[in-house]
Amino acid sequence: MSALWPRATSALWQDVKTLMTLAWPVVISRVGILTLGVTDTVVVGHYAAEHLAYLGIGMVPSNIFILIMIGLLMGTSVLVSNKFGAKQYSETGKVWWHAMPWGLAIGLVGMVFCFFGEPLLLLSGQTPELAAAGGRISMIAGLSLPFAAVHMSTGFFLEGIRNPRPGMVIMIVANIVNIFANYIFVFGVFGFPELGAEGSIWATLVVRFLQVVAILSYVWFFLDHEKYGLRKPKITWAGGREMRAIGYASGISMGIENTAFNVIILFAGFLGTMVVAAHIIMINVFALFFMMGLGFGVATAVSVGNAYGAGDMAAVKRWAWLGLSVQSLIMLFAGIFMWASAPQLAAFFTTDAAVVKLAAALIALVSIGTVFDTGQSLLSMSLRARGDTWVPTFIHLLSYGVIMIPLTYALIFPLGRGALGLADGIVLGAFVPFALVIWRYRWLDKQPQAQATS
Repeated sequence: MSALWPRATSALWQDVKTLMTLAWPVVISRVGILTLGVTDTVVVGHYAAEHLAYLGIGMVPSNIFILIMIGLLMGTSVLVSNKFGAKQYSETGKVWWHAMPWGLAIGLVGMVFCFFGEPLLLLSGQTPELAAAGGRISMIAGLSLPFAAVHMSTGFFLEGIRNPRPGMVIMIVANIVNIFANYIFVFGVFGFPELGAEGSIWATLVVRFLQVVAILSYVWFFLDHEKYGLRKPKITWAGGREMRAIGYASGISMGIENTAFNVIILFAGFLGTMVVAAHIIMINVFALFFMMGLGFGVATAVSVGNAYGAGDMAAVKRWAWLGLSVQSLIMLFAGIFMWASAPQLAAFFTTDAAVVKLAAALIALVSIGTVFDTGQSLLSMSLRARGDTWVPTFIHLLSYGVIMIPLTYALIFPLGRGALGLADGIVLGAFVPFALVIWRYRWLDKQPQAQATS
């Protein structure tokens, strides 16, 4: 027994090291996605508080769609990681080629959807002024969705073959470019017109176009074309069926979750412009920490997918619980940091004292929710990576559609929590799917197929 303990400990630390090696570039890439939005919020927040409200409301249509788009493309990550784990390397390139036109088509649908931003916002009960300003922002945001879809498809492919560093480098450069582009377009310098909130979304369009050029150039010129079958495209509708089937379930799931979060933004709109601005700041902080945790979720799901493709069910079980343990520990410390530094984090976004005070209270309340939301995301992705496609979708439908939205409304209005109910609803709404996906993963681990190779 004493001889087994050092070996077990050594194997555990080797797994942690392997997970962290894959996770840290993904963490930076995922955080980079959010810091693009955070830059927009900070620059616009220092331009004018009312423009921050325009930005928050105007991004609701594209924010709803972009998470659906990520879900619809999630089949790329699952299948590539499965094929890579099975050492079917040339098949990974086939998945990527099928993902590209599929992603582009989804992005074009999203672009059309965003063109109807103003009437959608009016239907949600927003004021004509807020809907008009938000509608213009929604239209501009829609233009960048096709570029975002192509970039995502390729990024998922690279992560599935355990090569996330190019995406990380591209995201770092994109954030640097975005800072300067925001300053130029929002404030109108170097001869450009002063566009306010709309300028920040034009900057996003420029950045997403450059990201697509960079990531496609890397795949085309620097990867092993023969190994991954990159220059032998055979694109057929039937060839992408499995990828799309996984994406349908994941897209519905993410659509439900993101719609719930954006409905809460609309609830904030009923409470006034100041509450919207404070809520947008809280959501940006929450999402930034969520993306950090999501990086560990992606790394875990890729590891689970590799193991599942190789038929190693013992590793399928081990990677999920190891990933959740590492992620939860890190997010616990992140939540404590959010709670302790809430006033400073809020003040980073705006100089409006009333908005800072309310945003700080919301950030402190929502901090514990990061553990639950990142944890449910990790296990949901891991379930899909092991072939359990639709159960996470049903869990999200119940948790976010049936529980979170009505619960948040009740907390805000009938129960009198007001703006603080926005944070209450997010924390309670995230705990439900966290508990349910843990139950589901444990149930699958006990099934005969999982036990056979354990």
